[in-house]
Amino acid sequence: MFDITLMPVMDSSEYLLFFITLFTLFSPPAAIAAFASLTDRFPTDIQKKVAVRVARNYLIVMIISLTIGEYILMLLGISTPALMITGGIAVFIAGIPMMTYGQKLNMVGKEDEFQSVPRSEWEQVVAVPMTFPMAVGGATIAIAISTSSQTNALLDYGVLIGITVIMAIIIYLITIAASSLAKKLGGSIDILTRVSGIIIVAIAIQILARGISGLIEIYG
Repeated sequence: MFDITLMPVMDSSEYLLFFITLFTLFSPPAAIAAFASLTDRFPTDIQKKVAVRVARNYLIVMIISLTIGEYILMLLGISTPALMITGGIAVFIAGIPMMTYGQKLNMVGKEDEFQSVPRSEWEQVVAVPMTFPMAVGGATIAIAISTSSQTNALLDYGVLIGITVIMAIIIYLITIAASSLAKKLGGSIDILTRVSGIIIVAIAIQILARGISGLIEIYG
């Protein structure tokens, strides 16, 4: 599966698209509002632990998706274009509510829903909803697998993993600063969330087009 040579198959525009897709799927504006409502009641040391674990969980899931996700597809007999179409649909579904509802999207980010979680049990909030589905959703995993399946070059895999490391750092910084950022941004969070939704929908259409084109080449 791996190409021993270091010559990349993907170009810089594809790397950039992968990063932008991951970034907008995470949707920092929506994440800031939701994370702030979930972690604001925790002391500073616990907030730091929460940030580290969410970022770590994101990185683990993404590296697994990038490295062995294609093997899982092969075992299931799923083609790359089919996954790209599925991923495009998932991204489209994720983007429409962001574009339409903005900050009101924070269905799982309401503080009163987690008010009963004791500080000693903050780990529960880290797993659900902060890691799943807020940091890593089905669309994010699908995009990681479909992107990595387009190359056999070790350098490409290294760059894609490097991008996920950058994303994990961004997630850590946003999580740890969510409370203060939410207060500073105020109502502008809603506008930023809607803009993220527009970008996500545009990316979804592009992914769908590439997936449909690939299927036509295979079965046309």
